[in-house]
This record gives sequence, C-alpha cells and structure tokens, in this order.
Amino acid sequence: MTVKDGKYKCEICGNLIEVIENGDGDIYCCGEVMEILPLKWSD
Repeated sequence: MTVKDGKYKCEICGNLIEVIENGDGDIYCCGEVMEILPLKWSD
C-alpha cells in the first residue's frame, strides 16, 4: 500500500516518487519494489 505524502526512492537508478493519494499495491521501478523513505523531522 502506498502512503499519501510518502516519498519513495529507487535503489537502482535513484528515481524519486512522491505519492499524492493513498492506494493499494506497490510502486515499481527498474523491476523492483520501491521502498518508502523515512520521514525527516525538523526542530
């Protein structure tokens, strides 16, 4: 499942994706599932 406002990065080519709506399924790039990037918190 994709997460709204989630950011995903392809570990192979470095493509970056930002999701604007929640959805079922996975995001693929270069034949592999993209993993969500951890949130970066600011003070």
